[in-house]
Amino acid sequence: MLTADIVLRLIPAWLAVVALQFANTGTAMAQAFTSDGLVGHYTVERASTPIAIDGDLDEFAWALTAQINRFDRILAPYNQVLHPTRARMLWDDEYFYFAFACEDEDVWAIYQHEDDELWEEEVVEVFIDPDGDGRDYLELEVNPLNTVVDLSIQQLIPTWDANIDWDIAGLRTAVRVQGTVNDSLSLDKGWTVEIAIPWDAMVGRIGGGGQPDPGDTWRLNLYRIERTAGRQAMDRIRSLQEQIAELAPDSEESIQLREQLTQLSTHYDDQTEYTAWSETHQRGFHHPQRFGVVQFAE
Repeated sequence: MLTADIVLRLIPAWLAVVALQFANTGTAMAQAFTSDGLVGHYTVERASTPIAIDGDLDEFAWALTAQINRFDRILAPYNQVLHPTRARMLWDDEYFYFAFACEDEDVWAIYQHEDDELWEEEVVEVFIDPDGDGRDYLELEVNPLNTVVDLSIQQLIPTWDANIDWDIAGLRTAVRVQGTVNDSLSLDKGWTVEIAIPWDAMVGRIGGGGQPDPGDTWRLNLYRIERTAGRQAMDRIRSLQEQIAELAPDSEESIQLREQLTQLSTHYDDQTEYTAWSETHQRGFHHPQRFGVVQFAE
């Protein structure tokens, strides 16, 4: 459940009283039945006030809409989520809006260029499959530095077909950190993300994309990767990889470094929380049959 402590730390003080009124109501824990079992269900309300994409989540429209209070781990231990994530969605005639609030005592990030390998570090992610056919869906990731990677997935089977060169035209994102990025000596509170995806950006590329009508249903999922091993562990992994690349594969030094890399990579992965709004029940995020169902309301 959303606690008063988390709310007060992740939103502006003036909105705290309003937000607390919604902390235990409208929590968007509904589910929808599909051929692949129960998945998450969410009603996307039309924004009642304009949304400024600044990462603050202080618009009254956000306070009025239902909040997703639970992301579940996709790998064991399933019920042990140490870093909760909250999310909300809204829409209007121009954009599909997403808001994330991530509790995190050590906010860090490395990548600063669009389409870098953000999935190696801490991110929030949005996958959207408007027509729910399991193909030609959108993937977007945002890290605490507000770096993004966006791509279109054309198919998963029999072969992987994705286009990372495709961009979400007109995409707007913003991040606000309650703390200091890349300072492991300071105790952070978390980070919030605000996203606006234009309807027009999906037309002609993502099947079924375009502005929906009230009552329409889409398939999508929301994810977060929280890597508690921290930036120092990732820096060390990258350093080892660079050193190994310069050595003969069968040299004694290379063998020793590869053993260190294996141990450190295992630790890094063990200290990672992969969480999803609609549970995948399996490794990885690319399981469109497990995407949740959202319905657009007037």
